[in-house]
Amino acid sequence: MKMNYFKKKAFLLFPPTIILAVAGGMFAEVEDSEETKKGGSVELPEGLIEALGHEDFKKRREGQNELLLWGKKDLQGGIEALYRIYREAENPEVRLRGREVLKALVILKQPLPGQGYLGIQMDTARWKDEKGMMRPAVLITDVRKGTAADLANLKANDLITGLDEVLFDDLAPTRRLADYIKSKGPGDKITLKVKRGQDHLELTASLRRRPTALDEITQWGVLPVLPQETEMDEDYFQEWLKKQREKDRKSPRD
Repeated sequence: MKMNYFKKKAFLLFPPTIILAVAGGMFAEVEDSEETKKGGSVELPEGLIEALGHEDFKKRREGQNELLLWGKKDLQGGIEALYRIYREAENPEVRLRGREVLKALVILKQPLPGQGYLGIQMDTARWKDEKGMMRPAVLITDVRKGTAADLANLKANDLITGLDEVLFDDLAPTRRLADYIKSKGPGDKITLKVKRGQDHLELTASLRRRPTALDEITQWGVLPVLPQETEMDEDYFQEWLKKQREKDRKSPRD
């Protein structure tokens, strides 16, 4: 069932904000639209909400992707619009897909305290440069799914030969890399110099927040198993929804 609300154009007013995005191929700097900055209105695109409930799966998927791209252009406006859809949609498919887009935008806008986190397991390695000289490097042994490393397209067996202006020396390149990442904050971007087979690449990663569990050693002297990035995102989103519902109870609905 489609709601009459979704057949109308929705106009929302928002205060100016500038936000660093931190989630998915979505990791990029995001700025509110000029309309929002001026205190103007943001128009919900026509047809996208109906597309979320289309009988064709491909159309539903395309509509969800287009809605996400629209929301990333103005995070605050997108969140306000998608939250209304989440609250009011009667079509379960519209509500489900609207929730996924809303969650992605909320994760992008989350506060970013703490140290930076790339999301790899690593070991020391060496590689031979063009002059035949052996150079220290960091070997990636594993990439955690959904992390900054994964989204930057880093892969197991890649060799990191440097990052930003940092070049590794023979004294523990893994420690040098780890300390540099921890010196950065969530949302900060770094450029990694990567050797993949015979190719030399430069990949940009937007760091996420370092899980506190990484610094908690168990009584057996091993690191605890970290929750998946998706689990941490869902926990944050659930907490956000709880706060929104509390606000709804305190103020009358439109």
